Amino acid sequence: MLKRKIERELRNWKENRGDECLLVNGARQIGKTFSIRQFGHEYYDEFVEINFIENPLLQSIFDNALDSASVIRQLSLRIPGFRLIDGKTLIFLDEIQQCPNARTALKFLSTDHRFDVIASGSLITLMSQDVPSLPVGYEKEIMMYPLSFEEYLWARGYGEDISSVLSEAFSDPSILDNGIASQYTSLLTEYMMVGGMPAAVNASLESNAWDDVRNVHNNILRLNLLDIEKYSKGLDRERIRLALDGVVLQTGDGKKSFSYAQIEKGRSRARDYMPAVEWLQKAQLIYPASSLSRVDIPLSMYKEERTSRYYLYDIGMFFNMVAGDSLLLRNAILDKEWKGAAKGRFYEALAADLMHKNGHTLYYYDIPQKLEIDFLIERDDAILPIEVKSGNNKALSLSKLLSQSDIPKGLKLTESSYGKMEKIITLPLFMAAFL
Repeated sequence: MLKRKIERELRNWKENRGDECLLVNGARQIGKTFSIRQFGHEYYDEFVEINFIENPLLQSIFDNALDSASVIRQLSLRIPGFRLIDGKTLIFLDEIQQCPNARTALKFLSTDHRFDVIASGSLITLMSQDVPSLPVGYEKEIMMYPLSFEEYLWARGYGEDISSVLSEAFSDPSILDNGIASQYTSLLTEYMMVGGMPAAVNASLESNAWDDVRNVHNNILRLNLLDIEKYSKGLDRERIRLALDGVVLQTGDGKKSFSYAQIEKGRSRARDYMPAVEWLQKAQLIYPASSLSRVDIPLSMYKEERTSRYYLYDIGMFFNMVAGDSLLLRNAILDKEWKGAAKGRFYEALAADLMHKNGHTLYYYDIPQKLEIDFLIERDDAILPIEVKSGNNKALSLSKLLSQSDIPKGLKLTESSYGKMEKIITLPLFMAAFL
């Protein structure tokens, strides 16, 4: 059984929910249903689950009146054994994107404190246009992602205190001796190939066979392609598929930003493919790192709207799409004999994955031939610029930025080295997961 961080968020919502239902958004097959179901059985005396894909006829519960009393009446008539225990009942509306009226009903269900309501689904953002009236102010939306590296470590048997222990290295890098750095770098290498899709993680734990992990990734990719086929709604489906391939092929290629022209060389234009890329973002299949016009707070104020780099939503899915059946690459990585330009591209994607799954909004800064900062994030105390190095190259751009600004420190992420020199802290790449 995989332990997930969202359990903390679910408990926090239950204890402080006010007049809000909870809406859990995220891509397919990332463990939303499992986590909510487990939470419901553990923290409530009565748990009612409605899945609008498995039981499409139950959508009719929300065909007429949407007030709380009417919905509860319909539930009691249609679901055998349904009972309402005041203050101890959770109603779980799964795949809510399939029932727009149920999303509207959250507005009326939220203020009935006899029960709690959690809704979840994928493609929620895409399908919001079908909702008659969005329950603004009556739902709290949280994002769920595939397993983070920290959650992967939990699955491998490491304790929940691993984050607080390793985070001490940000102030004292010396705690990461060569043995620890090597151990967690090896685990990170596994994570890069397995990723955080729960079925892939379980396959790796059960059989330790790469073919089983790859089969899981391929099955999930097929589901994603079926979603494109089913839910593209007037957009060119082939363009969405080509845009997805374009994101994968351009990740970490060293270019200033994502190039629409490279999707179909010589034939594609930004105006033709921007809707396809936007669709992929709304489907939670890709996420951006936005370009900055300058480095200052708040970073969001200096975001260049039409200039971004994009990353696939899970590093394991990305690795599978790029590496395919290449046993040569997998063996080179596992034998620690991996070299070449591709390594830097994977490391950039991996760093993005580690930070994105911890909820960081990603930015980058690029002045051609002068300065290039791979990532910038905002923390409570300061902006943190980050450079990712697949080798032990000097972080020249990072040094230059720090010398020209009042930013207190920067982070250089490498394969396994650690140390501190002036304003630059050098740490192994896996530490990006604990920012």
